[in-house]
Amino acid sequence: MAGLLWRTVGACTACGGFYLLTHKLLGPLEWVLLALVIGLAFSRIVIDASAEFGWHFRSLLLKPMEGNHYKFQNFTVHVIEDDDHCRWIATHEIRTIVGNLATDHALAKIFPSGHRALGKNGEGYLRDDALVAHLANATSAQGIKFKNWVERNVAFPARRIRKRLGIVLPAPSAAADE
Repeated sequence: MAGLLWRTVGACTACGGFYLLTHKLLGPLEWVLLALVIGLAFSRIVIDASAEFGWHFRSLLLKPMEGNHYKFQNFTVHVIEDDDHCRWIATHEIRTIVGNLATDHALAKIFPSGHRALGKNGEGYLRDDALVAHLANATSAQGIKFKNWVERNVAFPARRIRKRLGIVLPAPSAAADE
């Protein structure tokens, strides 16, 4: 935005300088030439300003969904990311996609640090690595496809961020520290 401001100041300066140089010499022809100079100086600025406004407006609209809205086939998957860059997926959404998934109580016993009750209703959520570990035993085609999708689009990017930041997580099957 600052670059756009400086380009606008430069264009105004160029147009003002052109006017000062030519207003005594050219008479009425000066206004025609000045219109051409203004058109040349400001056309790209107007185009860039409208494009920047469009991108800014788009980012404001998409900001609430950033990082938590994923699509698997025709299913929308909402992902919650915590401060440790762990990504959590609701178990009811997993059940909708895969079909057969252990109950929340069983998942909490299998993955003590990889399962949490989050939200107002205390819905069950599985951490990305716990979900991949659980779906490793999947035998249905949909379960295998979903496991591969989760690994590629949810778990791997989160794991890469945690590695870069030096965040070490307990194994999903380790006891929770709560």
